[in-house]
Amino acid sequence: MSVEQVLLEAATTTTTQVQFLLDIGILAVAALIMSVIFARFNITIVSGQILAGMIVGPYVLGWVKDPVIINEISEIGIVLLLFIIGLELDPLQLRKLAGKVILLTALEVVIAFTFGWLASFILGFDLLQSLIFAIATSITSTAIVGKILLSGRTLKAPEAGFLMGLMVFEDIVAVIFLIILSSITSQNISSFPYIIVGQSAPIREFFAATEATLGGIVLIVLGFAVARYIAPLFINYLSSYEGEFEEIPFLFSLGLAFLFAVLAAFLGYSPGIGAFIIGLAIRGKYSRFLEKRVAPVKDLFLVLFFVSIGSLIDPSPALALGLPVILVIALVTIGKFSGGYTIGKILISRGGSETRLPSAKTFGARLVPRGEFSLLIAQLGLTLGLVNQAFFSLVGITVIITAIVSSILQHYTEPRIAPSVYPFKSKSDDA
Repeated sequence: MSVEQVLLEAATTTTTQVQFLLDIGILAVAALIMSVIFARFNITIVSGQILAGMIVGPYVLGWVKDPVIINEISEIGIVLLLFIIGLELDPLQLRKLAGKVILLTALEVVIAFTFGWLASFILGFDLLQSLIFAIATSITSTAIVGKILLSGRTLKAPEAGFLMGLMVFEDIVAVIFLIILSSITSQNISSFPYIIVGQSAPIREFFAATEATLGGIVLIVLGFAVARYIAPLFINYLSSYEGEFEEIPFLFSLGLAFLFAVLAAFLGYSPGIGAFIIGLAIRGKYSRFLEKRVAPVKDLFLVLFFVSIGSLIDPSPALALGLPVILVIALVTIGKFSGGYTIGKILISRGGSETRLPSAKTFGARLVPRGEFSLLIAQLGLTLGLVNQAFFSLVGITVIITAIVSSILQHYTEPRIAPSVYPFKSKSDDA
């Protein structure tokens, strides 16, 4: 390689690095401004961060030209968030709720799916497009709801365990649908790392879904085995370095979270699911030890995650659809709220201190926001040529609006809000 080529490559690398740092700075400032505005009006700052990403992203103002690298880095945020949420929750409580979670989540998803299906016909979608849209708008955002629960310090509330279990089950439903959708065209079946047997689509779907189920079981068993027999040994040993070399326990915490995140991704699941499982499996003093190490860096990557989601959304094609978009978003919002409200009513009627909710309306409001899996399903449909850019744009707009509507609904269904969540209001827990 000549000297000129070396210099040119170095200059290109430097330019790329400067552009990346500039993009990070623009997203950070935009997220700050929108977070302050949304906090001022008692709206969760998560929706403000998503909106900030869309505004400065390549499709609106165009200040951030290429969010792809930032989006990849931001995945760290969702992994750390779900890892910490897993550490905060009690696996025994989730095990008690397992039967109710599966049945009631299925009911809630069916209700939301029905409204999404009705909404799709307003825009004249065909059968397959209606199916994709209904599924995409039936999955609650684990990242958004988890962030709200963690920020509001309500992970110890009776309903928090049920909510997280519900969203994990929804994610599994989404993964299975992604497998089936991917198997529609043979060239995309390699998107999932399974050994697919057979030539016909039904056979491929059956084996892919079976292997996904078995992979999930293996992930859970391995997580609890590591938490029971291996992790305590390392934590007890590494705790001796806590005072002088805090980086060592920190690196172990990160390594454990990302090891299971990678394993989950290999099995076809969201990386965050793997981090959640290993975090949930670790209990007692060990969970507190790991949480203390990871928590300080979580917020940085989590903000990047939300603004990068927004930067991928192009609102123009959806807005070009006109007034029907308003009715469509209203229907999918009502559908998810109705599903949450219904299962909230069932839980309250059954009683029991471990599942008691503040109100069915609160439960419905918390399930309204859509997020990462909705965009992933729409993106896969776009890649396969099954939907167009307007379809993906509509799902993206739905993510932003449902996040905002959810926080407004929660504001009216949860009148007791801690001042740390909304620092511009002089409210207290007794208000």
